[in-house]
Amino acid sequence: MNNGKDKTLAHRGTATIEVKKSKFYGFAYPVTSREEIDKILNALKSEFSDASHVVYVFRLGIGGAQEYFTDAGEPSGTAGAPIIRTLKGRSITNTLVAVVRYFGGTKLGTGGLARAYGETARLAIENAGVMQFITMVVVIAKIPYGAVSQWALLIDGIGGVAISQKFEKEVFVEAKIPKDEFEKVSQFVAEVTRGAKKLTIIS
Repeated sequence: MNNGKDKTLAHRGTATIEVKKSKFYGFAYPVTSREEIDKILNALKSEFSDASHVVYVFRLGIGGAQEYFTDAGEPSGTAGAPIIRTLKGRSITNTLVAVVRYFGGTKLGTGGLARAYGETARLAIENAGVMQFITMVVVIAKIPYGAVSQWALLIDGIGGVAISQKFEKEVFVEAKIPKDEFEKVSQFVAEVTRGAKKLTIIS
C-alpha cells in the first residue's frame, strides 16, 4: 500500500524552453524500476549525444525511498537539485525526469541555471499529468477457458493491465494489478476454479 500522499505521472511528458540562446529539453516519465530508468537514459544519451549536459533525477518507491540526482557537470546544486525539490515538494515518486541542455554561448549564472532547469522540469511534469500513486503487483494464475472474458473484465475494471494469456489444458494468465485489489482477484480465481487454483504474486 502507499502512504496516501504519493503521486506519480499519468504518462510521458515533454517541455522545451530557451534562455539566452541555451535550449533546455525536458522529459518526464512514469517508471517502476532501475532497469527501466537505465534503458530510458541510455536512449536519451544516445539521441542527444551532442548535448552540453544531460541532467537527470529519479525517485522510486513509497515516499521516494530510493532517489538520485546528478548535476551532470553543471555547477553543484544548479541542475539536479531544483528538479528533485520539485518532485519531493509534490510527493511525486516512481518518476524519472531528464533535462537536456544545449549551451547557447552565454553563461546563465547559478541562479539562472537553477531556474531554467527547475522550470523545464516543472513544465514537463505538468505536461505528463500527475495522478495518485498506486502500488502495483504482477500476478499469475490458471483459470478455465470459460472464465477468460470475465478475467479480462475484472482486470480492466480494477485498473489493472493484462500482460499475457497462454492457452493449454487451462488458461495461464498474467496481469499487473493494484496491490489493494489482490484479495478481490484472488477470490475470483478461487471461485472459477472451485478452490483448485490460487492467485500468486510474482513481483
